[in-house]
Amino acid sequence: MLAERWQCSERHIRNQIAAGRLRAFRVGGKLLRISMDAVEEYECQSIACASTEGSSPSHGLMKSSADNAARLARLTVRRPTAS
Repeated sequence: MLAERWQCSERHIRNQIAAGRLRAFRVGGKLLRISMDAVEEYECQSIACASTEGSSPSHGLMKSSADNAARLARLTVRRPTAS
């Protein structure tokens, strides 16, 4: 599912996990699972790198600017604190 989202190969996802760039955990010894938090963390790091280095990420990580703005808005929404 993540390979579809990022428009890349499953091998690319596994390489990112093996390199320690994307957090994942095993279920039942064989299945790899990646939490949504890990996906968003990876995507935010990729977007920050792209904007500071002036290069675009490969493998379709960068979606449209509207998608990026929506993702950033979700991540930066302040949650009410308990009084």
